[in-house]
Amino acid sequence: MSAPTTPTLESLTGGRLILDEPVLATIAERAKAVDKNEIPARYGIELLGEQDLITRDSLLDTARQIREIARIDLSVAFGLWAHTMVISYLETAGTAYADQLLPTLRSGRRPGVTGMAPAFKEAAGAGSIDLTAREVDGGVVIDGKLAWASNLADDAVIVTAARTGAGERLLVVIDGDAEGVTLGTPFALLGLNATSSASITLDGVTVPDAQILSRDLDGFIAAVRPGFVIMQTSECLGVAEAAIEAAGQRLKGLNEVLADDVAAVRERIAELIATQEDLARRIDAGEQVTKVSLLELRLGAAEAAVDAAGLEVRVAGGAGYAQSSPASRRFREAAFIPVQSPSETQLKWELQQARKQEG
Repeated sequence: MSAPTTPTLESLTGGRLILDEPVLATIAERAKAVDKNEIPARYGIELLGEQDLITRDSLLDTARQIREIARIDLSVAFGLWAHTMVISYLETAGTAYADQLLPTLRSGRRPGVTGMAPAFKEAAGAGSIDLTAREVDGGVVIDGKLAWASNLADDAVIVTAARTGAGERLLVVIDGDAEGVTLGTPFALLGLNATSSASITLDGVTVPDAQILSRDLDGFIAAVRPGFVIMQTSECLGVAEAAIEAAGQRLKGLNEVLADDVAAVRERIAELIATQEDLARRIDAGEQVTKVSLLELRLGAAEAAVDAAGLEVRVAGGAGYAQSSPASRRFREAAFIPVQSPSETQLKWELQQARKQEG
């Protein structure tokens, strides 16, 4: 039995590959089993961690890496994105406790869980923090429920936010097996079931002062948001690239009538990748980028992924409807993107508000 063919999708911008062929081959070989939830997506974190590949020297290279993986398997890319964001939160906090955790996360020995959707919503004025914190000697006690988080495991490192009775908003880090933490039963999803996604209930969870990462929610979110958006956009663009490449290979016979549609979406994807890379380079250089530019990129990438996956299924015909086909998997993966936090509706609302502010 021959080994699965390693995808050789080149970036539409002609950029070099970040990951070596053996790593890409392993991800490709396991993609079907991951889609069936026979292999946890967490293996990708461990695979890259063993080779010291989780964090790169620049945001640009990290974004390219996630995009490369998302072309092959969005579940692995999504898990890696969440894990990488937890590393970013800890690096931004720069506390002694955060610094102690970083080597374990960079090596992939423990998965990172970003329970930050409510915090980002609150900072944007689009929602509120769900968890409450009660001040006690030496720390806080946290109660409440996070509706959705991924990479859940007893050995996970969870970063989330809570609000005190006085209205102070705290960023904290919690162990997945801490007393009072209950990880929910994984959701039954259309796809990405291997990402260990479920709710988290916190019932009287004691968080020592050392595990409080920041008491400045707005400043913290402002610091991590650019990288958050750039890396999350890579998930969208990776799926979009793979889908439009596959669609382009099927433009024969009757499918030729969709050639113009495929070409138009391909051009949009190329433009979005060019924008993503330009913004990443500017962020790496210490420049400020506007919230509008980030939101436009993220929203455009999500729409391109959905459109590209839809075209791939249409040109694939009956094969695209088969649950085990790559076209079907990408179609189901793309269906997740508009509801991933920030959702399409939240992005459009935030973009509307940001345009008014920058107007």
